[in-house]
This record gives sequence, structure tokens and C-alpha cells, in this order.
Amino acid sequence: MWRKALKRNLAKKRGRALTIMAIPTGDESVKSLSIPMLWVYVGIAIVIGFGAFILSSYLGMTATVARSYKEHLGKDAYIEQLSKDNAVLSSINKENEKRLREISDKLVQLETDLAYLDSLSGEITEIVKGKKSPTASASIPSRGDYERGAVLSYQREQPGTLLLGSQPDESLSLVTQMTNRLEELQQSTSKMESQLNSLKKSAASYRDKLNRTPRGMPTRGRVTSRYGSRRHPLTGRTQMHEGIDLGAPTGTPIVATADGVVKFSGLRGGYGRTVIIDHGYGFQTLYGHASKLVVRSGQRVKHGQVIAYVGSSGVSTGSHLHYEVHVSGRPVNPWSYMN
Repeated sequence: MWRKALKRNLAKKRGRALTIMAIPTGDESVKSLSIPMLWVYVGIAIVIGFGAFILSSYLGMTATVARSYKEHLGKDAYIEQLSKDNAVLSSINKENEKRLREISDKLVQLETDLAYLDSLSGEITEIVKGKKSPTASASIPSRGDYERGAVLSYQREQPGTLLLGSQPDESLSLVTQMTNRLEELQQSTSKMESQLNSLKKSAASYRDKLNRTPRGMPTRGRVTSRYGSRRHPLTGRTQMHEGIDLGAPTGTPIVATADGVVKFSGLRGGYGRTVIIDHGYGFQTLYGHASKLVVRSGQRVKHGQVIAYVGSSGVSTGSHLHYEVHVSGRPVNPWSYMN
């Protein structure tokens, strides 16, 4: 039944129409236009749908614009924050570059100091071994005498690229630790330098004393009279013999047994032609009965240098050398210095 009623209603509606009349002001006939109501309803539905579409599009566009504006504001804030962070990182990077340059300079300085200490150690070794004159080493060279312009491999690197993978705080901490460690090493090298300089002075003093200590035979010959009490070969009286006699042919070279300065060179009573050398450190040596003297008073002589020739001048029974060693003004047995 309801189906038949629906069909009747639709048929009635199809039969309805909307009439639009145009009434002219003149003598023309009235014009009318009949539009079925179904078309009117369809047109209204289309207009409403189109309006809804326009409205939804406008609302969607407004939401998109609002969302884009919000995102733009967020990006601006993010960019501003990035700019601030970049400024902070740039400041930290500049500070790191400055500190790394300081570290590079300190490393170059440390390398120079180590080279100087190595050279100083070598000089001490040469002095102790007697390969270098202690008088020539008395003045300690400055570290400025060494080349300071050597560029190390780590100095050629760009400081700003060394800590890019680290956090800023970690970078600063690492650079600070490196700086502190280098300062400790520099302090250690300074202490070591002071100790080595002191040791060098001691070594130079030791070598100088060793060079000025009588040692070895003053001439090639055989012992004919030893140190101590003996009967004098000419007077026959028992008296102290303060040296050692070495029998040798006339003209045999006599050499200085240590470095020193000639204190006396000439005739000296019963000793005949005599040379006395002052070696310092309380040591003096005497060489008597020479046939010829080749050094003069005030002359510096070296160990092994020829100073005279064996003879029989003065009170002597034959060609020989009378050799004495004095320590602090007192004669001692030369034999311990001759071996």
C-alpha cells in the first residue's frame, strides 16, 4: 500500500511546476516559463551542495594556511635557536683554536727543550769520557741556540677540525687536560735542565780535576831509586828521597803528567835544570836533572806534552830524571800516580 501511495505522490509532484511570468509594460503579451518542481528541487540541491563544497574548501584552506603559519613560526624559532647555538659553537671553536695553537707552540717548545736536554746529556757523557775539554764546556749554552722553527706534523693540522666530533664541554675539557699536561711536562723539563746543568758543571769539574791529576810515566826509563829514606849516593848520609829516579839515556823526552801551568823553569840548586808545574787542586810536579828545557814559566802545558829532555845536570851520578809529586805543598810517593 505504501508503495502505491509513494507512486501517487511522485506522480503529483511531477505534475507540479513552478511558473515564472514576465508581464511587460506595453501591449506585448505576457510571457511565462514553467519549470517542473523536480528540477527546482534538483537545482536547490545542487546549489546547496556547491555552497557546502565551497565552504568546506574555504575552511580546509584556512586550516592549511593556519597550520603553515604555525609551522613557519616554529621554523623561525628553530632557526633562531640554531643561530644562537651556532654563535655559541663558533665562540667555543675559536677558543679551542686559540688553545690548540697554544698547545702546538708548547709542543714545539717541548721538542726544543728535549733536544737541548739530549744534547746536554751527550756533552756530559763526552766530558766524563774525556772527549771534550771541560774548559770549553764551562759555559752552558742557551736553549735559544737550538732551532725553534721546526714544524711538527700535529702543528700542520687545522686546529678547528680536530674536535668536530666532540661535545663542546668535552672538547674544552680535553683541551684543558692537554694544556695542563704540557705545562707539567715543561716544568719537568725545566727541573731536568737545572739538574743536568748542575751535573754538567760537576762533570766538567771532575774531568778538569782528572786532567790536572798527575798520572802515568813522565819518561821512558827504569826505576833506579824509589821514594823514601835512602843513603845518598854522593854524601853517604841517610836522608829522605822525596821522589823517584828514572834512569834513561840523555835526550829522552820528558812529558808533563797532567795539565797545568809551568811555575818554574830553570836551574834549581842540586836539581840542575828543573821544571815545576802547578796543576791546581793542590797538585805540583817536579822534573829535575834535565839536559834541556823546552818550556818557560807561565806557559800552559797539557798532559803528555814534552817539557824537557833527560840529562845529568845538577848533583847527579848519571843520566836520569828525578820526578816528584807534591799534594798541598807536601811531597808524596809518586808511584801511586805513575801506575
